[in-house]
Amino acid sequence: MRYIGCFIVLFSLLCLRGNAQGLEFSTYESETIQKTSYSVFDENPLTFKHNFSIAYDLAIQDYGSFGYVFRLKDLKNKNADIYSFVFSYDNKERSYLKFNIETKKCLVVDTLCNKNLGPRRWIPIEIFFSLKDDSVCLTINKRKYHAGKLGLSKEMTPSIMFGSSRFSEEIPPFAIRNLVVSDTYQRIEFPLNESTGTLVHDNQGKVRGKAINPVWLINRFYYWNLIHSQSSKTTAGYNYDVQSGNFVYFDSDSLYTLDIRRNRWEGRKHEPLPMKMHLGTNFLYPDTHSAYIYEVDNRMDSCTICSLDILTGKTNKVDNKFLSSQRHHHSSYLDTIHNKFYIFGGFGLRKYTNTLEVYDLNQKTWSTVKLKGDFVAPRFFSSMGALNSDELLLFGGTGNSSGDQSLGKIYYYDLYKINLQDSTVKKVRDYSYTGIQIVPVRNLILSDDKTAFYTLCYPMQEASSYLQLYKFSLQNDSYEILGNSIPMESKAILSNANLYYNKDTKEFYCCTQEFDEHSGESSVTRFYSLSAPAIAKDALFLYSAEGNFSWYPVIVVVAVVLILVIAAGVYLKSRNAKQSVPKVISGHKTHVPVDGERTSQTNALYLFGEFTILDKKGKDITHLFSSKIRQLFLLTFLNGVGNKEGITSSYIYGLLWPEKELSSAKNLKGVTINRLRKILDDLEGIELIYANSRYSIKLSENFYCDYQSYLEQIDKIRQSDASQEVSQLLIGILSRGKFLKSVDDSMFDTFKSEQEDELHKMLMIELNNLYAKAAYEQVIQLAEIWLKADSLNDMALWYMLNACHKLKREDQSMKKYYLYIAEYNKSMGNNYPYSYSDIIHNDLRISFQ
Repeated sequence: MRYIGCFIVLFSLLCLRGNAQGLEFSTYESETIQKTSYSVFDENPLTFKHNFSIAYDLAIQDYGSFGYVFRLKDLKNKNADIYSFVFSYDNKERSYLKFNIETKKCLVVDTLCNKNLGPRRWIPIEIFFSLKDDSVCLTINKRKYHAGKLGLSKEMTPSIMFGSSRFSEEIPPFAIRNLVVSDTYQRIEFPLNESTGTLVHDNQGKVRGKAINPVWLINRFYYWNLIHSQSSKTTAGYNYDVQSGNFVYFDSDSLYTLDIRRNRWEGRKHEPLPMKMHLGTNFLYPDTHSAYIYEVDNRMDSCTICSLDILTGKTNKVDNKFLSSQRHHHSSYLDTIHNKFYIFGGFGLRKYTNTLEVYDLNQKTWSTVKLKGDFVAPRFFSSMGALNSDELLLFGGTGNSSGDQSLGKIYYYDLYKINLQDSTVKKVRDYSYTGIQIVPVRNLILSDDKTAFYTLCYPMQEASSYLQLYKFSLQNDSYEILGNSIPMESKAILSNANLYYNKDTKEFYCCTQEFDEHSGESSVTRFYSLSAPAIAKDALFLYSAEGNFSWYPVIVVVAVVLILVIAAGVYLKSRNAKQSVPKVISGHKTHVPVDGERTSQTNALYLFGEFTILDKKGKDITHLFSSKIRQLFLLTFLNGVGNKEGITSSYIYGLLWPEKELSSAKNLKGVTINRLRKILDDLEGIELIYANSRYSIKLSENFYCDYQSYLEQIDKIRQSDASQEVSQLLIGILSRGKFLKSVDDSMFDTFKSEQEDELHKMLMIELNNLYAKAAYEQVIQLAEIWLKADSLNDMALWYMLNACHKLKREDQSMKKYYLYIAEYNKSMGNNYPYSYSDIIHNDLRISFQ
């Protein structure tokens, strides 16, 4: 099985070449950055005889625009006409695609409905040139147009340029995919599945063309994009409207919609709810445009279920019935055919449950479904979704067979089918999961081909957790980990996340809701998107950094060799004892923090001591950060780290270019941001993102930042979850020097001051803990660091001298004392009031606080 698994992995890499992604064209331009352009054959054009065609899918990202999609010119004929394909906005209802002979006439006009345009709304285009007949046939979304007498040569060597050129500066925001250039004898496909760089490969891995300032869409199939973030001081709920493709969000008095297509957040007041929301649990009934808000354990309220019309904001009381106990983190499913809402499992009254409850919207009653067949252990954090109209899938969770919380919990990776017609349960399989313990979110989504299901999983036992998209096979016990991770704080039991899918735009959506662990009502909800089909990290790097080397022949050779190895392995296996080997190994990498002896040699940022940054090859690229770029980078990073939301453009203008006019400051900001993005391209796991009108720096697990690691260790100390290993990691970080030591700009003084104050508090706690544990070596190291930061700190001196004394290092202890008092007398102008004996023989920590 090990050999077969390896073969499947390699075969998957081969298949990825056929997974076309696309290229987006940016309309932004500055002094240093050009608008996007793509020369299909660049310096090696092909010659076509008799005929040739250009086929691709086109998506107009913003219909309120104008510009050239592509231009075509015959390189062998200097006097040949230039043909252009142009998008033109007309009004709110319609726009046009025009095929022109430049400066002469329009050959074809096709009318587009604006409501059908937008990101991920692809229009199939084919332009067939008949050189023999001197004609063109243009097909736009199955609508055919013909034009003749173009003046075409019998033989043509076309230059095909998409996007910007020196002849066509105006371009609309658009994207292309599935590009094919062909004639009777050859067909060249361009998957456009590059993730970085400017070189464009055909489906055989050969470099064919070049793109300037490209936006590679494959990254949107791996990196989750934060669409919107919303805070509420009262309990809030959210859901996804499959009919409109919008998200619905509501709290105690307001109703909002998130239009993902237009990235628009709109809100208004709704009627008072006839019930008190505690959890915000709800289901959205598409036919009535109503969100049904429910509390399964709301016995103190006269209403347990109410409806909220998402179009009008009107509310209605639906029912006052409730279940016997709370069901935290139950899974759920809405049956719109029979008007029934199902929930399974959950946690309440220190019990895990395994009952399937159903609320009948017609009868307005709760009832328990008496399940037959295979036993499902009581659990919460399970995931449920429809296999078809009569069957549900139930996956995973954590609990135990008795349901008693005091007996601990087991993590389950099992899958069941629940037949709604006869209430039977059948266990399908156990997945061979071997990674860190995880639980799924409330819902699961069946794949388009119905051979697998998707859900988000996360280690709920970790306070600072992360969500990961998993694809579980329905045909065997294998699974895939797709996309990058989504950060989530899961300290409060009310915190939750859910997964949704838009079949029209082929996008996954994730919502995370993080409740305040103390207040119990205030929360932050974040909305993310990911293009489908989601990909694993390996798919981002199909080509070498230089782009001139194709891995395709190598993979083919390796695959052939591997087949022979499999054959030999099968033969040998039949003669030897069987070995137990896990079928799937998680691809998630856990970051290993640095310590005092070992530092990250690649993809690393150091803010303690001298500002230093290393690229993915381990090269020190600190010199690339000019004063302004470094200022912008640090402002963006420090204002986005932790729970901070990022930095606005106006804040950047005011700090970096306060003397400049707004238009000039905007241009300078654009230039500096693009230079910063270009520098960050040489690193992996770090990205400058723009969301909710704010800039921030996003780090993934394969990028090391000493300040981020420092915050993690400080947080553990704050939560009394520290160990000697944590102390050693903290020592290793702080030993480099002061925070932002080499940065003298006054705009960072607040960050320095806050860090010093926080460090002072944490060192007080940690030194006390370590001293109580008799970890005197670490006490000395931390006290030394503290004294370097604050050379006249009494508390640090007390710990230093007493730890040395405990280790019988009197010479070292006395030397430190006399150096200290010399510094004190020089700085303060008088003698230090405590003798060496006073400090050694008295606990002066209360006096020094």
